[in-house]
Amino acid sequence: MVVHRFDRLARSLIGYVRLLEEFRKHRVSLFIVTAPELGSTAHDQLIFNILASFAEFEREMIASRIADARARLKAKGRRVAGAVPYGYDGDPRTKQLVVNPNEASAVKWMFGTAAEGKRPLAIAEEANARGWLTKAGGLWTARQVIATLRNPVYIGLFRDAGSVRSGHHERIVEKELFDTAAERLESRRTRQPGNRLAIEWPLKGVLGCAACGRGMSPHTIRKGPRVYRYYRCRSTAGGLPPCGNQVAAYAIERAVERQISKKAHANVDLNEIRNYVESLTYDAGTGRIVARLIVTETATADSERSRNPDDCSSRVAHPTPAQSRQSRRPGD
Repeated sequence: MVVHRFDRLARSLIGYVRLLEEFRKHRVSLFIVTAPELGSTAHDQLIFNILASFAEFEREMIASRIADARARLKAKGRRVAGAVPYGYDGDPRTKQLVVNPNEASAVKWMFGTAAEGKRPLAIAEEANARGWLTKAGGLWTARQVIATLRNPVYIGLFRDAGSVRSGHHERIVEKELFDTAAERLESRRTRQPGNRLAIEWPLKGVLGCAACGRGMSPHTIRKGPRVYRYYRCRSTAGGLPPCGNQVAAYAIERAVERQISKKAHANVDLNEIRNYVESLTYDAGTGRIVARLIVTETATADSERSRNPDDCSSRVAHPTPAQSRQSRRPGD
């Protein structure tokens, strides 16, 4: 293993110790480019431990300084971080918000039109017809219009940990207009806030894509009152486009449940899967699932179709439409 500097290897003493144990176990030697004289003697190991302690100390000091700087900015009503909202620009020197006159006039129009009762979709369509583009350079959607109308930054406030705090920037709309637009939006709700269909995802956070090595996240498709559940590879981590591979949630959950129960010699509930599984990998090409168990064993399951739904081998029955969806109505 070759690293340029020691602190590029680990930023904590515990992490370094664990890595060193893995290196020894697999007979891997460590070479530091900036410190080639360090080897594997007892004296060198002492130096490594000291360097690891300093690296951990440096990381904690940096985190402490960042936290202090953020607290000072908040106390002064300054912007801390995040994307620059539509209607503002970021000052190149101070990084604070300054009003963009052209975008600010569009924001005022959106709030005024929404306060008159116009639907967000109609506002988005008219904004696009006028040639206004979002901050990202795309077309406006109803969802983006709603996000704009609910953003307190336009009345001189910042969102902060579920609440709001005073800002130092110039407001674009008056609070009365902001509240009127918010009341109009609230009156158009078709269901009460929080009255959503609760969906459980037992494999969330442990299921990965074999094609790219990134995680597969929950995805739903609504058709009328029915909700179809899938796990889909749509991560953009590493700057790469998502694979788009997906698998029906019911099929893979039952395959994993059956195989884990078989390994554990007991009926394992889906909600207990995390107690047995460290990670799962799904191969969309072969339909094969590889599970790394916490007990350091490796179980495999195959999510291809099977004509026998009671088969307890690595092949599982393809889910019926009724099984692959949650047919409850939102709010039931």
